[in-house]
Amino acid sequence: MTTVTALLTNKAYGYPTRGSKRRRKPTILACLHQTANAKATAMQERNYANRAGSWGPSATAYINRDGTIVRAIDPVKYAAWSQGDVAHPNTKLPTIAAAVASGVNMNEWVHESIECSGAGTEPYTDAQFEAVAHLVVAAHKATGLPINRSTVVVHADINSVSRRSDPWPPATEWPRSEFALDTIPTSWLGYPHPKGSTPPSASASVRSTCRGSAVASRPAERRLGKTIGLYPAWRSAPVVT
Repeated sequence: MTTVTALLTNKAYGYPTRGSKRRRKPTILACLHQTANAKATAMQERNYANRAGSWGPSATAYINRDGTIVRAIDPVKYAAWSQGDVAHPNTKLPTIAAAVASGVNMNEWVHESIECSGAGTEPYTDAQFEAVAHLVVAAHKATGLPINRSTVVVHADINSVSRRSDPWPPATEWPRSEFALDTIPTSWLGYPHPKGSTPPSASASVRSTCRGSAVASRPAERRLGKTIGLYPAWRSAPVVT
């Protein structure tokens, strides 16, 4: 996994004023987006966000189709400007419902705002799913928040009107979000494995892409998407770094 650090210099982030540091602890680990620009690389998207006088959008991380991560904003210190456009949000998710009820800008409740390069009709690549998994695990360790469907959301969960297909069409939204969670090997978290289980390989790649309404076949290794359902106590297990 390759990460390039290229922090924004135009301070296109922060609340309540430009460049301000976080004033609230996030409740959402990550919001997933797609750039809807098939020709632009992650670095080009970062450079666009860094244009002089920009008022957004901006993201904490941009991911190339090959999985390369461009770190643009330190999510521990600052909130990006990526998902403040709330419209008919998915309040079935407790984190979204609480954020909307708070009256606080949605961006402040999100730790990682992740933009993956690609056209609107393109699914994430396997490499992008794995890069997202790395970022979600890092966010989990930084914040102590659990990893589940309520803490890993998509832009369409926040704006189901003009962003209803960001990053995927509504019909495939849940299985693909589930697939992003299922990409994470439990070994990355440092948790002990249940008796009789086989620890996964942290370097194992996801070999299939989620399409349609069902998740395609995956490697045999035990992954987080399964274990959080089988072992709910792990949701609040202490983080081992």
